[in-house]
Amino acid sequence: MPPIPGIEKVNTFSIRNVVDIDRLNKFIKGGDTKNISVIGGGFIGVEAAENLKEAGYNVTLIEAMPQIMKPFDYGMVQILHKELYDQGVNLIVNDKVKQFAKNKIILGSGKEVDADVVVMAIGVKPETDLAKQAGLDLGKTGAMKVNQNYQTNDADIYAVGDVIEVYSYLYNEYFQLPLAGPAQKQARGVADHINGMAIDNRGYIGSSVIKVFDYNAASTGLNEGMIEALGLNISYDTVKIIPNDKVGLMPFGAVAHFKLVYEVPTGRILGAQAIGKGNIDKRIDVIATVIKFGGTIYDLKDLELCYAPPFGTAKDIVNFAGSVATNLMNSDFKQVHGADIRPLVESGACIVDVREKDEFEESHIKGAINLPLSEIRQRTDELPKDKPLYLHCRSGQRSYNAVLALQKMGFKDVYNVSGGFMGLCFFEYFNDKTLNRTPVVTDYNFD
Repeated sequence: MPPIPGIEKVNTFSIRNVVDIDRLNKFIKGGDTKNISVIGGGFIGVEAAENLKEAGYNVTLIEAMPQIMKPFDYGMVQILHKELYDQGVNLIVNDKVKQFAKNKIILGSGKEVDADVVVMAIGVKPETDLAKQAGLDLGKTGAMKVNQNYQTNDADIYAVGDVIEVYSYLYNEYFQLPLAGPAQKQARGVADHINGMAIDNRGYIGSSVIKVFDYNAASTGLNEGMIEALGLNISYDTVKIIPNDKVGLMPFGAVAHFKLVYEVPTGRILGAQAIGKGNIDKRIDVIATVIKFGGTIYDLKDLELCYAPPFGTAKDIVNFAGSVATNLMNSDFKQVHGADIRPLVESGACIVDVREKDEFEESHIKGAINLPLSEIRQRTDELPKDKPLYLHCRSGQRSYNAVLALQKMGFKDVYNVSGGFMGLCFFEYFNDKTLNRTPVVTDYNFD
């Protein structure tokens, strides 16, 4: 609980265990509770907001940073921002709690939020009081320092779980990883070591999954935000694709937003994120496995995975990501991302929509030229050769084919928009709605 001025003026709860949840549940059901605010957009905060909204309360979720869920990059997490917004959660990001008044939260922006109940979910710190009293060492992160056998500086005392810092498999540094899976493995390792058995401690990458209303979201390893925040000296590139998670004819199939981060020039896989309404954790589990085995984008391309129409596609999402990554590594084409499009539109760049005419008329990027892939070879005289061309379709596949075709016909400065029009709509929507920003699209299309 942070010492925020006026905190005693609101009904404040935290969530650490089942007892805390039971206490919160009894309080809100025992009174005239209507407005509940959750402060903190991590796993606990998002899950609490979802459950409270589904229970029928007016829910506000407040996050001081520009985004919720740091395991996901800013461009990917906009899908979750949109889902929370669409489900009626009042999501406030990039605004810090300044103080509390009677049943009210006052934010740094001056905005006031009514709150009969406030759930504090701003994160946890390792409980190290006993360790300090026992004279045990703490690491640079503030968590307990242990060796490869999970021993503290007192060889007879071990520590595992959220209280310790762990070594990264992907970069040479210690970090905190409060997840149940690693804690279970560490406990097994301690039991082995006590009984004279060897421990195989290979470090950790961090893999997690969450459900946010109708969407499933999973991540593993590094993302771009982490690489930047940690100041890692890593040369990398990314792949963003939106394929179907099952064969298109299956009625319960859905698109999957998938992002891969890999090292250049080695092709070593650094991390991945996936968000969708279908089977997401399976794909991230595959990537996590490949990372721990030191795999590359070439391994992804070659993986033999289960296929039947109800379960996936003959070329699975992870195979597809590997293929795109190897094409980028071979310099077969160049790309831009959703975050690049608004500046391009505002600067008057030449954006070419290669979808069919009816798709274009339904909704499109403002100022874009419609040149369907089916007609592009016959209409290249309509394209300028003295300026860059930025091609897109629905999700990026047709525009990739168009980029290759134009390159063969002599166009040199041609870019594919990763994620296509659908990816752009997801990226722009939440900020357009909450910031009252003028859209760069005539209408949104999320299908």
